[in-house]
Amino acid sequence: MLKELYKKIRLLLCKNKEPYSSLYKILGFYPDKPDLYQQAFIHKSAIAEGIIEQPWRNNERLEFLGDAILSSVIADILYIKFQNKREGFLTNTRSKIVQRETLNRVAMELGLDKHIVCAKKMHTHGNDIYGNVLEALIGAIYLDQGYKVCHKFVSTVIIGKYINIDKLARKEVNFKSALIEWSQKTKLDISFNLVESFTDEESNPIFQYAVMLGETQLGIGIGFSKKEAQQNASKMAIKKIRKDPATQEIIANLKKSSDPDTTVSDEANGKEQQPETVDSTKNMDDQQLEKLLSEE
Repeated sequence: MLKELYKKIRLLLCKNKEPYSSLYKILGFYPDKPDLYQQAFIHKSAIAEGIIEQPWRNNERLEFLGDAILSSVIADILYIKFQNKREGFLTNTRSKIVQRETLNRVAMELGLDKHIVCAKKMHTHGNDIYGNVLEALIGAIYLDQGYKVCHKFVSTVIIGKYINIDKLARKEVNFKSALIEWSQKTKLDISFNLVESFTDEESNPIFQYAVMLGETQLGIGIGFSKKEAQQNASKMAIKKIRKDPATQEIIANLKKSSDPDTTVSDEANGKEQQPETVDSTKNMDDQQLEKLLSEE
């Protein structure tokens, strides 16, 4: 009690105390090292425009640290909460929590945007500045208070107030639908071909699917169901479309000679099935594919 009172009095004597007294409502404690929190809110654009003079005083290093700490804390929370779930489920759920879309939303709801020091244009651009500041804030908490307090902040504030883990875990990022939409826009035929199916040592069925673009294999995926295997194959395919120069060259050449009529077929055991029905009014552009990759 006396320690908290001392921190409060010391904080009142600090310069620019208003941002930090406001942060008490967010953090639930008074910081020992206010300068760390000030730095957590300084975007590098503020230095470029001369708002902040010291070139090293931006939040990028704190963001790097906070990203690692957040990932560690989330892994611990999920490991304890979902004791009967497989590693893949835990990894996917953690990815959904730490993705930019989620962190940007949480940062805004926490009110962190009111404290950011940056160029004015950064607030109007559709970027990840808010989620990055949240990670930098976590890095500051870790350096100021240690892992235990940092863990408490993530579990009781970020997760406890702003993220429904059970609901988020059920949310699917539909890579297959995204890939089909992309194929319709580009007018290139893709197919999902069953490579093999077998059972593991515990008699669980295992499926392996490949995503084919003509004779080119874009991705391959394994899963405990056909749906899971196709999702994993589609995820790999989207990565190659966005990141692999050789695949991009193949796509460019196919676009030049592609037939305007596009069909999507799904083959099982080597036999072609009826084309999959997809709403042709939906299109998936490169920016949306890039967003999907950021949600991994």
